[in-house]
Amino acid sequence: MDTRERLGFAVAGFGQNLIYNWVALYLLAYLYDGAGLSTRGIATLTVILSACKVWDAVTDLLVGLLVDRTRTRWGTFRIYPLITAVPIAALTAWLFHVPAGSESRKLLVIGLAYVLWSITFTTSDVPYWSLTNVITTDDASRSRLVGWARTAAMLGLAVVTVVGGPLAVAFSGGGTEATGTGWGRATLLVACIGMALFTLAFFVTTERVQHRPHPLPFRAALRQFTANKPLFLLLASGVLCFGQMMIQVGGAVVATVVFGDVRYFTVLGAALIGGMLVATLTTPRLLRHTTRRRMMQVILAGLAASYLLLYAVGFTSVALVAGAIAVNGLFLGAYSVTQTMMIGDTANYVEALTGDRIDGACFAGLTFVTKLNSALATMVFGLVVAWVGYQSDAPVSGGMRSGIWLSLTLLPAASVLLGLLPLRAYAVPERDLPALLAARRAEAAAR
Repeated sequence: MDTRERLGFAVAGFGQNLIYNWVALYLLAYLYDGAGLSTRGIATLTVILSACKVWDAVTDLLVGLLVDRTRTRWGTFRIYPLITAVPIAALTAWLFHVPAGSESRKLLVIGLAYVLWSITFTTSDVPYWSLTNVITTDDASRSRLVGWARTAAMLGLAVVTVVGGPLAVAFSGGGTEATGTGWGRATLLVACIGMALFTLAFFVTTERVQHRPHPLPFRAALRQFTANKPLFLLLASGVLCFGQMMIQVGGAVVATVVFGDVRYFTVLGAALIGGMLVATLTTPRLLRHTTRRRMMQVILAGLAASYLLLYAVGFTSVALVAGAIAVNGLFLGAYSVTQTMMIGDTANYVEALTGDRIDGACFAGLTFVTKLNSALATMVFGLVVAWVGYQSDAPVSGGMRSGIWLSLTLLPAASVLLGLLPLRAYAVPERDLPALLAARRAEAAAR
């Protein structure tokens, strides 16, 4: 794998994450303020979005198993970034164009659009991350590929964080606040650019690890997936760590409610992303000196400490909050790289034991955790927002600020500490895995 291929794959991830992070960061801000929902509507919307995310997470396994069964002249996974680009762009634009009408109609349209968007995005995301396991056969090269891709994803988050609010304001036709129309126009631009870049994952990559010409029967693949104990321990840890997504889900709302201006989200987001970028660039090197399991344990302990630091700092000083968030970003960036590598290890472990590959199913587990965590974080944050009584036309009280701040500090700290528990039983032979894979592949080639 040369630098051109690694760079092209990373740029594709940058494009995909422009869209993912646009929806993750700004959908609630648009719906809470731009769609004109009442407090009751916000609470109902929270339940709807959470239910949609849970359902979408449950269907991820089916998507992964179906992706594993794909056989084309270009390989198993490369075709998906090409065929999903246009549908994702269109559905993303729809999410930010809620039609006029009754609140019930708005909620119905939002729910339908979100379900379709989520399923389509999964159909692109599972193959994209599965490619990290088949583009190269060298473990060190795979680590660099994941590091570059995660760094590009963070850059996508950075761009969206920095330009999102100002771009929506600029498209709103004057004034200092973003309107529903402004959000819609900005979304259409981001969606088109992001998906155009995403197609590079098809045009510049090559699948070097080959699947068997005929896919495993569906039941056999499902049995192999359910028997993958290390994967399920890793997924359990990831679900328990859902609190780490509270900042991503509610950051724009926090900037509005706690600090009084959505544009503060640019400052806080830049601090978070700065820390994450440093970590995604350096984590592959750190992983050369320790096991991924041990690295993950250190990361989760550090994450908990960073949330406690954020709580201790409070929200009286934007500068101090930004510093604490930068520390949090260091651990979040390291988490994203290490988790992706560990998911790939569980897929390789299955091949070492059985000779069959189920990359799609394993990386569907990664998207499952991401979406379930987003659902849990959305539900908890949305219920906190409703509980403190916030709505777009209500004055902001000290109680509102304090309640929302707790949801971004103490709750995530407790969450990531719980995520340490399943890792105690995680047992993939990381150091011996390359040799085990080489022996299995040599055996298969000799047949």
